[in-house]
Amino acid sequence: MKLSEQQKQAFLSYARSAIGAIAAVMVTAGWSWEDVAKALVAALIPPVLRWLNANDAAFGRGSDKV
Repeated sequence: MKLSEQQKQAFLSYARSAIGAIAAVMVTAGWSWEDVAKALVAALIPPVLRWLNANDAAFGRGSDKV
């Protein structure tokens, strides 16, 4: 499966969110696989919010038609 440039950028956006969320968990709660898993799920929120925003030119719904 080949990813489009837009899909790669969306994945990188998620990766940045995930790194930030994991760092926050590690600083505040220490290393727990359960907490890291929760951080990975929480890191989905920013990219999903961008996708839901139809006015977001990069990742918003319908942005591939722009």
